[in-house]
Amino acid sequence: MQIEKAWKITEFAKLIDKHYNTVDQWFKQLEDKRVHYVNRVAGEKVYDELDLNIGRYIKEARDKNYNLQIIFEQLKDVYDLRPFPDDWSTGDSLVDMEVMRRSMEQKFEKMLEDAKSELLGMAAAAAASTMEQNFHKYLPPPKSHEELTFERSSEMLTKIKIENKLEERAIAAWNALPESERMKKVGLFRKEQNWEKRDDFIRKYKRENFEQIVKEEYEIKEEGHSS
Repeated sequence: MQIEKAWKITEFAKLIDKHYNTVDQWFKQLEDKRVHYVNRVAGEKVYDELDLNIGRYIKEARDKNYNLQIIFEQLKDVYDLRPFPDDWSTGDSLVDMEVMRRSMEQKFEKMLEDAKSELLGMAAAAAASTMEQNFHKYLPPPKSHEELTFERSSEMLTKIKIENKLEERAIAAWNALPESERMKKVGLFRKEQNWEKRDDFIRKYKRENFEQIVKEEYEIKEEGHSS
């Protein structure tokens, strides 16, 4: 295979204006996810004009703080990506992103439950001690420091969970839109994701669906509905 222009990683990264470790990781992830293949010469990666366009596209999107995984997903709509050789293998185990996502969700849920259990135990012990000391009083004792800490922590954790759900559902709804709504033309032959429209869509989705997510999280039933 003849390559007219080719660069090694250090020279290539300078053209993208990014540290070579960062650029190397981008293209390694593209291969791990079987999105785009980088040519080899004598077993060493070499980058050509197509790789340069892809690298600059990723940098431009990352400079705008866009999610790296979303950028990778959109590359196939912008460029004719290089296919993989039939016998290609990284030698590493390919990561199932869906399994990883579920694993992260389970870890986050366990962290929430552990934090809640610990704070509940602290609050219960403090409440029992306070009730014993103030049993003769009619009015309940003021909330202890542990109880207030528990309430604030629970509220914070719930807000984080609600925000994560809104973000995931908004991105899924955006990706489900037709390409004609998600992409815009840049010049005569190139298309790229309409980032401004995407951000507006996600903000609007969150605003319109916030109440529904809160009801789901707190298990609030709609009026007229019964279990």
